[in-house]
Amino acid sequence: MEDSIRVRPARTSEVGTLAKLVRSRLPDMMANAEHGENVESHLSGLIPDRALLVATHGTRLAGLGALDLDRHCILACYLDPEIASPDTPRRLFQALEHHALRFGIRVLSGKARKRVAGFMRSLGYECVPDRDNPEHIAIRKNLLEEADEAIVRVIELCDELGVPEHYGPEHRMPLTLEADEVIYAGHDIFEREQRLIPAAAESLQRMREAAMNSGLELKIVSGFRTVAYQANLFRRKLDQGHTIKEILLVSAPPGYSEHHSGRAVDLTTRGCKPLDEEFGHTKAYQWLVSNARFFGFRESYPRHNRHRISWEPWHWYFTR
Repeated sequence: MEDSIRVRPARTSEVGTLAKLVRSRLPDMMANAEHGENVESHLSGLIPDRALLVATHGTRLAGLGALDLDRHCILACYLDPEIASPDTPRRLFQALEHHALRFGIRVLSGKARKRVAGFMRSLGYECVPDRDNPEHIAIRKNLLEEADEAIVRVIELCDELGVPEHYGPEHRMPLTLEADEVIYAGHDIFEREQRLIPAAAESLQRMREAAMNSGLELKIVSGFRTVAYQANLFRRKLDQGHTIKEILLVSAPPGYSEHHSGRAVDLTTRGCKPLDEEFGHTKAYQWLVSNARFFGFRESYPRHNRHRISWEPWHWYFTR
């Protein structure tokens, strides 16, 4: 049974079924959730953050777990005793912890039923009596103690630069580790070689050729960047007297830039200043809006984006 349990993000189409599961009061290990009339709405709100996870056995739902990125806590862990295996809750908690760490959350907390204290301790959680309810316990775990070294280094680097600890969850910006392999993707407007992962580089070339066939030139401004490059960018701006708040308005912190993935590229066109909203009013941008998806690219930060990042019409991300 254990090997056949799969944990994945919930889909929008499943919210109605999951809401019925919550309302049915199937066993919940946690003690945070309050069941009201808006269960379905609340679950729907977790979908964009991929913070609602389901455990399935074949086509059957074995359980679900929910994470509150803003409060850095586990909201719920529901289990169907007829379908869930003994390892299902462990798998759900591990997935929730991994997802929290992706956003730079260092400590995860919550409230759980007193009867699961032994299980929570086996997962590395500190457990203390809840002051408000003798049947509940407060749980807490330092995620960095078991985190990958690369993630720990990035978080320590952000601390050194003064990046607020809440940056990732607040902006819904996950940590992005450096790509393992990048290849030549073309020269940029400064005649420097730019690199992307192989699939993105090849698709970008096809996209630029297609745009050229439409009489439009897409010029590269920037591609793959290392975490060290982004950190040095921050240090230079700090040395110039800019505050960390000012820098974060225009630049992602090291470890949070999509450019680390080797999938992001900044583009411009003839007669347009690089990295300027002016690009959003060009025919080249309108062509990208209509055609980039056919080559696997999407605009990461459109107007009024959920990350609260200023509009960046020049920034495109390869999704395939």
